Amino acid sequence: MKAAQVLVALSLVCLGCSTPPEVKQALIAKDQGYAENQRLMEQYRELVTNVTERQHQWYRHVQTRLKLNLALQWATTNPKVTDVPEPELAKDDAELLGSEVIALINDIRLKNLPERKGPNGQVVFQSGTGDMSNLLQKLPELTGRVVQRVEKDGQASSTVDLTAFDQYRNNVGALRRINAIIKQYLDIDVTLSRDEVQPLAEAVRTLRR
Repeated sequence: MKAAQVLVALSLVCLGCSTPPEVKQALIAKDQGYAENQRLMEQYRELVTNVTERQHQWYRHVQTRLKLNLALQWATTNPKVTDVPEPELAKDDAELLGSEVIALINDIRLKNLPERKGPNGQVVFQSGTGDMSNLLQKLPELTGRVVQRVEKDGQASSTVDLTAFDQYRNNVGALRRINAIIKQYLDIDVTLSRDEVQPLAEAVRTLRR
């Protein structure tokens, strides 16, 4: 209901005239329409929440596999990429994996794997000293650290902004309160005092926020 419609309804109430049944029926129909809109919006809100959660679940699954594969690659091989300088590759992969995963990789790297330095000359991946038995024993811990890394990376984008839905619900609630108050007084057809109109003014102010 627009502000002009509210003012017209208030004028009818305050004049204390006999209200035509069509007006009361229109208010009822309007309230039912608001209720249906709110129901549909709540359903859409739930859908958005569920879809977003599934997207994040898929993201975590894919990222966990990618990072775990990358960690195992550094633990068991000496990775090289043709078009990427070795220091840059070590630096970029270390940033993807995080310090806690890198620390465990350095603990389980297989013997004879050379150290790999970053662009500033600092050692990123240490020379391998481990064996396959140690690597297999530490594999559950490595997986756990990778999962923690993925969860940490995904926290920033995991929150769904539902403020628009909350604002819509508040506005519809205000409109329904206005309708209910108007209908209540139209049903008894009395002239209102200034104090009695105050609840309507409060509802209109809520709608405009």
